[in-house]
Amino acid sequence: MREKMKVKAILFDLDGTIFDIADRDAFARYKALNQLGYRVSLDEVKRHYRYGIGRMGIAKELGIEFTEKDEKEYVEASFAHFTKRENALRLTKIHNRAYDVLSTLSKKHKLVLVTSRDALSSTEEELELFNIRKFFSLIITREVAARYYGVEDIPLLPFQEQRKKLYECAIGLTKIDPEDMLCIGDSVGELQPAKKLGIQTIGVLTGFSSKEDMESASIFAIQDLTQLIKILN
Repeated sequence: MREKMKVKAILFDLDGTIFDIADRDAFARYKALNQLGYRVSLDEVKRHYRYGIGRMGIAKELGIEFTEKDEKEYVEASFAHFTKRENALRLTKIHNRAYDVLSTLSKKHKLVLVTSRDALSSTEEELELFNIRKFFSLIITREVAARYYGVEDIPLLPFQEQRKKLYECAIGLTKIDPEDMLCIGDSVGELQPAKKLGIQTIGVLTGFSSKEDMESASIFAIQDLTQLIKILN
């Protein structure tokens, strides 16, 4: 069934999907926890960090229980530290063979990057750093989506509501039917909104969600991006 997918555009998530963010995200979570008053070391955070850990997994494994308000502050603080330019340039890596996969797929499909980051310019700067900006015909950030909707800002949270707006923006700008799109992401939270819009989805197990998480959400998952070549060709 996967070999017969009808795909005109592939929507790629960035962090965890194309970029290997383990070091960068662990550092961001360490900074956020200390900012909120939890005295934990970077080594402690790194010791618990792994693929499939989930957005709240580090805190849980450290025995930290948040109130709803604290959880929101933690997510927002982590994201703020994650997107700082110095952390981006110092700690970001690209997943093995991701460049080759994007190069191959861009020859037959329209590739669209959809990311929960806000600023377009800094996102493009990172893509240029790894020489992969050229593979994407369109970059959708929260800034781009806000412009599309004519609003001042698309808030990071609630997360799934935000991602839904980004995907709707991608549909509107490309003028491609959702059923002719495929969304690739590393977390259930970013794939479920795409699925609800009628976009085909594939999870990649190189980020926040585990195989069990993907299966529970009825999302087909692959080990890494290289498997996409076989599925789509």
